[in-house]
Amino acid sequence: MTRSVFVRGLSLALLLCLLTACEEKSAAPEPPRPVRTVVAERGDERQTMTQTGTVTPRLETDVGFQLSGRLLRRVVDVGVRIAKGDLIASIDPSDIANELKAAEADVASSAAAQTIAQSNLERQRWLFDRQIVAKVSVESAESDWKAAVAKHDAATATLASARNKLGYADLRASLSGVVTAVGANAGQVVGAGQMVVRVASDTEKDATFDVAESVINSIPPDVEVRVSLLSDPAVSTLGRVREISPSADDATRSYRIKVGLAVAPDAMSLGATVTGAIAAPGVSVIALPAEAISAADGKPAVFVVDAATGKLMLKPVTVERYSETNALISSGVDAGERVVVAGVSKLRPGQTVSLDESAK
Repeated sequence: MTRSVFVRGLSLALLLCLLTACEEKSAAPEPPRPVRTVVAERGDERQTMTQTGTVTPRLETDVGFQLSGRLLRRVVDVGVRIAKGDLIASIDPSDIANELKAAEADVASSAAAQTIAQSNLERQRWLFDRQIVAKVSVESAESDWKAAVAKHDAATATLASARNKLGYADLRASLSGVVTAVGANAGQVVGAGQMVVRVASDTEKDATFDVAESVINSIPPDVEVRVSLLSDPAVSTLGRVREISPSADDATRSYRIKVGLAVAPDAMSLGATVTGAIAAPGVSVIALPAEAISAADGKPAVFVVDAATGKLMLKPVTVERYSETNALISSGVDAGERVVVAGVSKLRPGQTVSLDESAK
């Protein structure tokens, strides 16, 4: 009986020793986890926005006749370069020539009528001075003379208009440029003002771009744009935004921007494909490796080492944008803080860490 009690006591003592050892083992503190870090440094980051567009004429004019008629010939075609005053097309001048002859006849007739009216007025005045006729006769003759003068002036103006119309039978270029479209062919009856050719001036050019609304909102006023030829980036020039469409295109929902090219290289011909680059204003950011970004409540966050305790803090951050290798942080991290840049998926807030040999 005594031996049984002794065995039980010894077993209980051994069990208590084992439990105490397990508690001591479980209560042992976790060793600090080595982490790689970098010290956050703030700097200005300038983002360059680029867009592809085309070279377009600043001035494009529809050229047409000032009167109707049948088109006899058109001597230019699409792509032809013309100078101011060059012949473009001609209409049949037969009707205009007849109008001119009629106007010349009216002028001759009115001139003769004016001469007769003037002679009659002088005769009536001579007779009135000798008291042969009454004053009313003089007044009537004077009225007839004034009517004849007015009729002659009207006939003269009609003659001048007919002569101008004869000149309008030939359509000549009002500006130098390149023909970009045609609207009538020989034998066709054209109306006054109807487009016969469209001429694009090549003296002043624009670079035209279709951009998204987000880009429109980020473009500063009077911004300078570097425009380069897509096929040869060495060919470039500077321009300034001169026109922004007030509304978006119905189909693409993009906005059209026209950049005036004060000095455009000859290689930037109309229709050439170009790129436009705009340097956006500098933004104060902290550049961190993309691997440093974790998440807190579904939003970007980073682990920061508390310098006093050596423990991790998970801090939400605002990412301005991502580059090829870095995340550019605009807020959430202060300059001088030490940020973990590797293995963030295996870390937790409050965890004690130590800096490994590669820490920066």
